[in-house]
Amino acid sequence: MRELQLFEIDNVSGGSFFSTVGAMILGGLAGATTGMMKVGIAGGNTGGILGVGVIGALVGVALGLTFGAIQGGMYGLVNDWDKTVELFNNLTEQWMDLLNNNPK
Repeated sequence: MRELQLFEIDNVSGGSFFSTVGAMILGGLAGATTGMMKVGIAGGNTGGILGVGVIGALVGVALGLTFGAIQGGMYGLVNDWDKTVELFNNLTEQWMDLLNNNPK
């Protein structure tokens, strides 16, 4: 009996299914938080009279959450775990950059 490679273990044990589901969840979380940050900042920068910028930011946060989660989940579905973790790490490094308050 020979020793199985990692990709063989994933295919035999159903690990690729759980890897894909985990990547979808992680991608959805990364997309939702990044979408809220980016669109909320863009909507808040519009400014205006009577707090129109605040309303634009709140609408932007809701839309960024929804569409960011969908797009991030789809990214996780297509690219699987390794690429999604790399994306999540890059986004988190950008969030924690205190010198730049606007995520890339």
